[in-house]
Amino acid sequence: MSRILRTTRNDLDHHDLLSVVKKEHLAVHVPGFSRPEALRAAREQLLDHSDRGALSQAREFGRIGHAYSEIADEASRRAYHDAALPNARRIRELFAPHLSPTDELRLTLDEIWPGGARLLEVDGAKCFVGIVRYQDHDVDLNPHTDALERNLPAAYLADLQAQLSVNVYVNIPDEGGELELWDIEPAEDEYRNLVGDRAYGIDRDRLPPPVEVLKPAAGDLVLLNPRLIHAVRPSGDTTRVTIGHFLGYQGEERPLALWS
Repeated sequence: MSRILRTTRNDLDHHDLLSVVKKEHLAVHVPGFSRPEALRAAREQLLDHSDRGALSQAREFGRIGHAYSEIADEASRRAYHDAALPNARRIRELFAPHLSPTDELRLTLDEIWPGGARLLEVDGAKCFVGIVRYQDHDVDLNPHTDALERNLPAAYLADLQAQLSVNVYVNIPDEGGELELWDIEPAEDEYRNLVGDRAYGIDRDRLPPPVEVLKPAAGDLVLLNPRLIHAVRPSGDTTRVTIGHFLGYQGEERPLALWS
């Protein structure tokens, strides 16, 4: 039986998100979430955009906008928050005059989630959401987990009960680029031991085969629990481009918190 729940943009509801929070499903897959005309408008710009930079902790990956995971000290924290809203507006303009996948996601979540959805704030500073991420030909996104706590200020207590990841796919290779999902959530100490001396991520040889393998299409949305191990196979023929978002779950009646 598949551990991936498939639904439509109009049928997506808060129970689908909860099924991933509760680990009843490993992912929710929404084919065609982003409309073709919006993708066409942005793809030509995004594939060779002058604002593309390298992810600081893994320079083989490109991005437009800064990821929260790049924060390493107070100077980088200030720089992230100072650029948060300008970066959000920059991504929005790439899809103009169409609604960007990030804005469509924010509206959808605000409508379907009982407590609504809003940008994550850290010590009163808003976070950026909607990072464009590039995985070039033959680049492997190793098995890994994501956790907001790794980059939060030491004294900041986030009232998060769970973390979700939402990717909307802009460009997908014909060969490769599959999403791999494991039903394994290592404790932080265990995860660090698995990573060892690597810059990030886990050697696939240290893991059993993935429970699910999903090949999304351009325009699809996939929501998953990033605290479970996941990976992306290398792209065989072209650059894999996604719009990435994280959601913080603080209870059904509390707003979802959004960041990238």
